[in-house]
Amino acid sequence: MPNPFLSIFSTHDLFNKMEETQVLWEEFVSKGKNEDLKTAVRHDVLDSWERCKIVGVNPQITQANEAIKRNELDELLTESALYQVAKPIIDNIFHKLIGTGYMITLSDEEGKMIYLKGESDVIKQTRNTNFAVGMDWSESAAGTNAIGTSLITKKPIQVFGAEHFCEGFHSMTCSSAPIFQPYTKKVIGVIDFTGLWHNGQPHTLPFAVSLAQVIEQQLYNLQKESHNYLVEFYYQKKLERKNDLILILSKDLVVINCDNKLMNIFNIQKMTDVNEHTYFNTLFNKVGQQDRRFVNPSLFSHVAEENELKENEIEILYFKGQEVGYMITFQDTHKNTLSTTSLNAAPHDLPVIGQSTLFKRVLQKCQKGSQVNVPILLLGETGTGKEVLAKYIHQESPRKDKPFIALNCGTVQKELIASELFGYESGTFTGGTKGGKKGKFEEAQGGTLFLDEIGEMPLDLQVHLLRVLQEKEIEKLGSSKTIDIDVRIIAATNKDIPTMIKEGLFREDLFFRLNLVTVNIPPLRERQEDIWLLSNQFLAQFAHEHNKPPSFYLANETVDLFSTYHWPGNVRELRNVLEYAVIYSNTPAIEKNNLPDYLLNTQYSPLINDKKTNDLSVMENIERKKISELLETTNYNLSAVSRELNIARSTLYRKLKKYQLNIDSKFRGVL
Repeated sequence: MPNPFLSIFSTHDLFNKMEETQVLWEEFVSKGKNEDLKTAVRHDVLDSWERCKIVGVNPQITQANEAIKRNELDELLTESALYQVAKPIIDNIFHKLIGTGYMITLSDEEGKMIYLKGESDVIKQTRNTNFAVGMDWSESAAGTNAIGTSLITKKPIQVFGAEHFCEGFHSMTCSSAPIFQPYTKKVIGVIDFTGLWHNGQPHTLPFAVSLAQVIEQQLYNLQKESHNYLVEFYYQKKLERKNDLILILSKDLVVINCDNKLMNIFNIQKMTDVNEHTYFNTLFNKVGQQDRRFVNPSLFSHVAEENELKENEIEILYFKGQEVGYMITFQDTHKNTLSTTSLNAAPHDLPVIGQSTLFKRVLQKCQKGSQVNVPILLLGETGTGKEVLAKYIHQESPRKDKPFIALNCGTVQKELIASELFGYESGTFTGGTKGGKKGKFEEAQGGTLFLDEIGEMPLDLQVHLLRVLQEKEIEKLGSSKTIDIDVRIIAATNKDIPTMIKEGLFREDLFFRLNLVTVNIPPLRERQEDIWLLSNQFLAQFAHEHNKPPSFYLANETVDLFSTYHWPGNVRELRNVLEYAVIYSNTPAIEKNNLPDYLLNTQYSPLINDKKTNDLSVMENIERKKISELLETTNYNLSAVSRELNIARSTLYRKLKKYQLNIDSKFRGVL
């Protein structure tokens, strides 16, 4: 079956083809549509002629009309993603058309020609028709033509000679294909190949289709990052603000995502273009583009009141320093506001953010574990956010309205851990608090006790903890009275507990008691896709905290570095690196020279295959380097190194073992 979009199937006898179409055109103009024309003229062309006649297009038109002034066009092009993507593509393939007698044009969704590329002599041949940038080639203005008709039908089409409705354009042949927005599938423009009719070719139409697809793919690549950012932003905000109804719009007012209730209220769906929607049109058109950030959603007041909503503010969303969308939030006053389970993290907490498969599994396991009253063990490297996840579990649990108490077993002197956990009676210690003191178990009554660095807990105290888990009661130091407790234990460590058990450093029975629900938190290097989401969160957070513009983004060289870096300090290290960068950067782009020096030092590069340093945190690497330098400068005098570091010799020995700094072969006998 012949291709209905093509007019020319062969370059032979184009003159007769031209004469035939001329006769058919004259018959339609003089007599209108009839049965003979239905079989002789392609459906899309005949339908277009009929539309032109209905809207009153003059078939005697000889020139296209101006649609936009040059200065207005220049301003439009600076904002046009279509133009910015398509122009270099057109310029790159134009050499293939040299000598063919064809021009390439780009028009927008209204049929305004916004770019034309052609040889000067070819352009000159069509000058009398106003085939030029800024002219209106919509079907309602210029009659049947490939550009305007393709926009109407949303299909590719070739229009040859007298198939053009207006006589002034009978000298031309053109092939056009619509360009679709990658996500909404809305027609946003047209690519067109135009020449004089005697140069007619059947292959120009598939060429136009292919070029349109290349442009669409490039648009997709360009918008994919910002689109994914907006999608992830929605889910992150839903995690943080569970009582709010949230609507995320792209910069061009396409619905990225929103709550079902808002979909019903405003009669919208995901990927709906709301430019012509009554409410959103009113909201965004009452002010200019530059003033959108000051819009108050009170324009939605009557809608909000009718649907038990309380409007909040509009937030402009930035990605890589560019405005990419908007978040509009409403508080659902019909919802029970006490049911919120958002994290409410302190400003210096690491955020619970992640869209990677590994991290989603972690959150799912934490969510399920939060609903059962059993101990939970969090395993992960330093800086992966174990305490934040512990808080998340607490907030998701039935204990969320009770205390969350944390104790880092590695920062409390071993002699004092027992009093910290269990408390003590008055007079138990010389210099102790008068009247005694509650321990962490009592402080956490009814809630959650988080024991961080559980691997540092002394063996003798592990026995007492095991008894508490079994008996659900404690005794204060200096007392024989038992106190019933109702506390959920969440423990965490970055140690290899099974190895510690083999070495006699951790009780196996305590491990099995804590190990009812175990959550393995992946290091940041194993959840690469979350680095960019976390980076955007941190950049926005620190821009706000340090009173800087909310437009920071990672330069390409920084993205490359972050992609290959090992991140031994995990999310905490990423957070610290980006806070440093925000403080010391004077431009929106975070370049490599804005980063801490150690990150650029090859000695700490993850590409170095050194087991002694790769498994250490950033601060541990720095400490290891400092000790190594002091050993050299003091000629391995351990007493001198201890004094310089202001630590005991026994502590220095532990650090030498930890950092695998072998001094045996160089030991000078100086103590």
